[in-house]
Amino acid sequence: MKGHFQPAHVLEAMRSQGYGLSLATVYRTLSLLAQAGIVTRVGASDDPDSAGSWYEHTWRREHHDHLVCTHCGAVIEFSYPAIEVLQEAVAREHGFVLEGHSLELKGICARCRENITGGVGKT
Repeated sequence: MKGHFQPAHVLEAMRSQGYGLSLATVYRTLSLLAQAGIVTRVGASDDPDSAGSWYEHTWRREHHDHLVCTHCGAVIEFSYPAIEVLQEAVAREHGFVLEGHSLELKGICARCRENITGGVGKT
C-alpha cells in the first residue's frame, strides 16, 4: 500500500480483491513485515477515541521522520538535515553507533487547531 495506512485499510483492500481474511491475520502479517523492516508502525495515537496505529511501507525508501496530530491522527512526513546531524552528534557523545532511528513529533495539526480555536490564536 502507498502512503500511510491502517490495518483496516489493508483488510478492505484485500477483501475488495476477493481475499477472505480476518483483521487478526492483517495484524499478524503487519507485525511480521515490521520485524522484517518492510513496513514501520507510525502515528500510534494516545487518544483512545482515535483510529489506532498507522503503518507505512519503508523498504527501499529514503529516511524521513513524522509529525503526528494527537487529535485526528494525521501523519505528516518530513526530512530536516539538521535533526539528522544532531542525532548523530548525540549518539557519538554517548558512545553509540546508530543503526537506525525513528522520530515522531506529536502535537496538534493546523486543521485541528483551526477547529478548536475557530482561527483564534494561530501560530
